[in-house]
Amino acid sequence: MKRDMDLVREILLAVEGGTLSFGDEDEPDGLDHPRDVVLRHLHLMEQAGLIEVMLRPLSGEIHLRGLTWAGYDFLDAVRDPEVWKRTKEGASKMGGWTFGLLKDLGTAYLKHRAKDLLGLDL
Repeated sequence: MKRDMDLVREILLAVEGGTLSFGDEDEPDGLDHPRDVVLRHLHLMEQAGLIEVMLRPLSGEIHLRGLTWAGYDFLDAVRDPEVWKRTKEGASKMGGWTFGLLKDLGTAYLKHRAKDLLGLDL
């Protein structure tokens, strides 16, 4: 399975919006991805320090406390759809990327946008 950063962003947006339980087949999480893929990405996101897991029942569900500070920082850097699109385009031109590079690219595009909109040189 490949890491899907679009899914990571979708999960972060869902958690910020109040979805704190994933993997319960009786309660859809609103993500259009197979359950096992979502659960694997949640594990990766926990490893990266983006989310805080509260509980993992034997049923396979994952219940979250919420986003971490790093999770909010990443989400804030790539929340805007245009910034996210440009971040992914920039990463694809590089031919490879790390999570840190995606965050840095997103932050750079966000700063560029702030300069355009607000006249601020950050």
